[in-house]
Amino acid sequence: MDKAEFEAGLRSDGFRVVNSSVRPNLVAPNHCHDFDARAYVLGGEITITRDNTPVTYRAGQCFEVPTGCMHAEHVGPEGVALLSGRRRNGPLIREAFESDLRREGFEVVHGGQQPNFAEELHAHDFDSRIMVLSGEITVTRDNKADTFLAGDYCEIPAGCQHATCVGPEGVAYMVGKAYRRASA
Repeated sequence: MDKAEFEAGLRSDGFRVVNSSVRPNLVAPNHCHDFDARAYVLGGEITITRDNTPVTYRAGQCFEVPTGCMHAEHVGPEGVALLSGRRRNGPLIREAFESDLRREGFEVVHGGQQPNFAEELHAHDFDSRIMVLSGEITVTRDNKADTFLAGDYCEIPAGCQHATCVGPEGVAYMVGKAYRRASA
């Protein structure tokens, strides 16, 4: 299975697609998620331990961790880049979004912009995930504009060219920033 097939499968099975990279040597002891997870390793490696059985996944390999499954994660010495999907049985709430960010090594920042604030086309040197807390923001990338309202969230990978425009009421948001990327 290649990356495109994996992503198409995620979408058809109702998963939200998430690109992520995790810093080298991260160890997440036994825990479980409140979502089903599927991942395709783009680069680096990650070891998932379930039922005291560790399995290491490398570029081109896939794994799945269902909701509530106790497991541990250990990222290899080069980090890991993943194309993954999450499927929750309910809406993503602010607390779960922040918990996901922190667990994945993102710095969490709360902020906002004044009404009608706009940024020209630009890119960041960090991965970002944004949840709108109030107001609205339109993000344009690949010549496609998407408007995000309170409770909506989006991902902007490092290097992604995008422009933003804030709505007439301004916007408040929570953003996760991560300055890491395993080779893909």
